[in-house]
Amino acid sequence: MTQSEEVTTTVCIVGGGPAGMMLGVLLARSGIEVVVLEKYADFFRDFRGDTIHTSTLQMMDELGWLEAFLALRHDELQVATAMFGQTIPLADFTRLPTRCKFLAYTPQWDFLNFLAERGKRYPTFRVLMETSGTDLIEIGRASCRERV
Repeated sequence: MTQSEEVTTTVCIVGGGPAGMMLGVLLARSGIEVVVLEKYADFFRDFRGDTIHTSTLQMMDELGWLEAFLALRHDELQVATAMFGQTIPLADFTRLPTRCKFLAYTPQWDFLNFLAERGKRYPTFRVLMETSGTDLIEIGRASCRERV
């Protein structure tokens, strides 16, 4: 049996994936009250992506998060190649005008936990785990009905 509860907030984000978590943290950082609803109990499961692109690394640098992120276990790719009888360069990230001239590979659950920890620094940020959004009622402020 599930129970429903209504949560009132300025912004309700349904889904604690990379985009939802990053948006939530950035909004909270700006002082906006935000709730992220995540239907799973944790972030530890298989995902489609584990690549942190150079533009995301650049943004984390600008936010002052880069050193903490790079302290997480990760791999780096500076030059992507393919083998078709010979090695063919596909992308050379060392030429980009960014601080991090590489792609970072880290398990997505580590990245999501990292973002959740960043968000917890702001009093206007909440993540509700094991919670699915079922309805959205907009009355000046968003009100999310959740199912726990």
